[in-house]
Amino acid sequence: MLRVLVALICGVAAFGLVYPLALLQTKQRRNFEQRKRAFFGNTPELAASRRTKNGKERTRLRRLDQIADELYVAGIALRAEEFITIWVITGAILPAIALFLGAPLSLSIGLVIVGAAAPIGYVTLQKNRRLAQFGKQLSDAMTVICNALRAGQSFQTAMKNVGEEMEEPISREFMRVFRETQLGMPLETSLTRLVQRTKNPDLDLMCSAVIIQRQIGGNLAMILENISDTINQRIRMRGEVKTLTSAGRLSGMIIGGLPIFILVLLMFINPGYVDMFFTTQSGRIMLIVSVVLETIGFLLVRKIINIKM
Repeated sequence: MLRVLVALICGVAAFGLVYPLALLQTKQRRNFEQRKRAFFGNTPELAASRRTKNGKERTRLRRLDQIADELYVAGIALRAEEFITIWVITGAILPAIALFLGAPLSLSIGLVIVGAAAPIGYVTLQKNRRLAQFGKQLSDAMTVICNALRAGQSFQTAMKNVGEEMEEPISREFMRVFRETQLGMPLETSLTRLVQRTKNPDLDLMCSAVIIQRQIGGNLAMILENISDTINQRIRMRGEVKTLTSAGRLSGMIIGGLPIFILVLLMFINPGYVDMFFTTQSGRIMLIVSVVLETIGFLLVRKIINIKM
């Protein structure tokens, strides 16, 4: 009987892995032409197809696009459907297998928490790391752009130079802007999409200056040089603030993560110690109150040490 259950669960896991991928291929074939038209602008055919879609379909596609953008910025070579499949397997199927194999309820719940949080946490860490590296590279990228503009090259060619001469992640992002403009997308639209992906205030300042210069004219190289000096001052000030608040951030991380670490550790070492939190009414109330207080404390500490500049 146990073998049958394990085989059934493995079959469900395989189905959960394969079906979204097959669905993805079908959807890509159906929407390829539509997405290609969307890339070049709002055509009458695209507007008509959008009007025929219902609200749920638009919401689902919008969420998939958001996940795809997050994976792209994080530098993870996965499609949105593939990431969702991995998340379901780690957060639901593997804990279910452990539960059917006789694992304690608290251990299975711990696996659900860890399995559901691990993929999202990994993407978030990778994204933050690459965005931080992007911010450090921006000043050098602007120097490359200014040198190219003084040599008589266009702004798009200067973006290409950054993509060829510098390392990731900024090379990938700037090369994407160059390729989008080569395929017919307006430069203003491509720069706006770049700012939306990176959410970097210094890049927003640079792109706004480029867009305004294209509308009213002016010496773009000189404008970007002045902005580069401003960005360098901001980077130095952020470094000083980060140094001054490093002790507070470390203390907040340790104090906030210690209860979670102890709870997860006890789930694996001796699940009986924490079973009451999941099997009794008072235990569940205590667990909910603890989670709420932990979240409030984390948000307060983050607000105190997060100085925006």
